[in-house]
This record gives sequence, C-alpha cells and structure tokens, in this order.
Amino acid sequence: RARQHVEAEEFRDWALKRLNSLIPYDAALWGTGNLISRKFHSITAVNLPSEYTQALEATQDINPILPAIIKNTGTAVAMSDLMTDRKFHASELYKTTFEPYNVERILSIAHTDNRSGITTLLSLYRFDKANKFSKAEKLLQQHASYHLVNSASHFFFMHLSDQTGEKLRGRAAICDSEGHFYEAQPKLLDLLQEKFPDWRGNKLPFELPATGEEVVINDLHVKTEPLGELLSVRIWEPSPLDQLTERESEIVEGVSQGLTFKEIGKRMGLAPSTVSNHLYRVYRKLNIYSRSGLAKIVHGNSDNNP
Repeated sequence: RARQHVEAEEFRDWALKRLNSLIPYDAALWGTGNLISRKFHSITAVNLPSEYTQALEATQDINPILPAIIKNTGTAVAMSDLMTDRKFHASELYKTTFEPYNVERILSIAHTDNRSGITTLLSLYRFDKANKFSKAEKLLQQHASYHLVNSASHFFFMHLSDQTGEKLRGRAAICDSEGHFYEAQPKLLDLLQEKFPDWRGNKLPFELPATGEEVVINDLHVKTEPLGELLSVRIWEPSPLDQLTERESEIVEGVSQGLTFKEIGKRMGLAPSTVSNHLYRVYRKLNIYSRSGLAKIVHGNSDNNP
C-alpha cells in the first residue's frame, strides 16, 4: 500500500479521522495549551461548532473529568467513571456544556510534559447514550494518543519551517510574551536543563528579547519572532559558523550538500570563481584548509538544528 502524504497543517484532522477507525466516535476534540494558563491555543474539532470549546473552557471548574485526567496523565477516563448517568444528566455541566451539542458519552485523556507544562487534551464523544466506551477502547486511546501527540509536535515544527521558507536554526519553542511554553522541542528543554541547573520548567528561565533581536544569555544565542499572538523562540549554542556572513553561510550550505561551484553560483546568481573566492575566505575565517575540515564543523553544529 502506498504511503499517504499528509500536509503538516492537516495532520491533526487526518489523525483524528484515522483514530475513528479504531475507536468509533461521533465527535472529537484535540486541544493543546499550557497547564498554567489553562487555555487552549491550538484546537482541532470534528463535528463540533467553534462555540463548543468556549463552553468547555467556561465550565472547566465544575468538570470532574479535567482534574481526573490531569492527575492521571496518559490514562483514559470516561465521564461514567466519575459520576452516574443520573447525576451527570441532572448536572449543570451536562445542561450547559454537553446537552446543547448532543454529547452523551465522553472519553478523555491528557498528556502533559512536566518540563514545559504543555498539555494536550484528546476527547472522544458519542451521541448515543446506550453506546458506552469499553475498557478495550480506553486502552486503545491510551496507546494511540501517546503517538499522536508526539507526531503532532514533529509536524508542527515541520510546518513552521515550511512557513518561514528556510531551515530552522537552533532548537525551537513557541511561547507567550511571558515565556510560557505552548510548543517545545525536547532538545530545547534538554539544553535549558543543561545551562540552567536550577530551572524547574513550565516557562523560559530568562526574559524574552525584543522580537527580531538576537541576544546571548548564558552562552546561548536567543532570537524571537512573532507568530500570531505567540512568539517563535530559537535557541542555539555558539558555533564558528556564527561569524560567517549570510552569503558565506549560503555557500557553506551548498558545499555541504555536495553542490559544485557552478551549481552554487547558479542558485545564488554568482560566477563559479566568485563562489570559490568566498569559500576561500570562509576557510580563512574558520582556520581550516579543506572541505573535510568544513564538514567537521558543519556536522558538529548539526545538533543545533531540529
């Protein structure tokens, strides 16, 4: 069977439809947010109107399923595990949040990264009261959701790279203006733990620089760019390659890809001899004498790329 190509921005919708073949449902919600803010910043819904999410957030303080799944992350919980059908249907929660959208059965799971505070909620809904979620379906949701959450993060940063039209430099995260995480690559969290031993997670251990400004903090380069209402944050360790100009960096990238001077020149609109002269200056700056020496520096710096 041929592999199906899925665009990054369509991944969650595609994944939820595939999940429906494992666990039949009538509606679903996949929301991601920060444990501190308790708000979704990214939402994918199937067969639910946009106002449903607002209703869910407005009644979270009286929704027993939310503290249950946060306390037991990675474990699927059905509403029927927490209250009887009679109590559920008599509750304000049912009447204001679920009944208007025909929701009768709920199976939810949360995954929280303790270092970043990023929390993902995946809820499946059925409109038929008689169609309860089974124990086997709970186990299926637990197994499948773990892989879906990790895959979604990978696809998110792939999509971000596609949007910028360039290779992402450094390790990346998405934060609000106060530095709370909304997406974060594991390697970025590893680097923060290494450089800030007293860091306890959930937000960046330093104040964010102004957007577009590159600063050095604890020997780490930090740069932020606007991303809607949030900020894209890049963090990388210093490298000899940092001293190169933009044109020199582009030539180094071409050489690393095995391109000839003629091919690099065609890409950049330069004569092959000009490319050669730029590469010679790169060698002098980096105190190297060959392409093999350049390859060692480039590959040594590859850890700074996602």
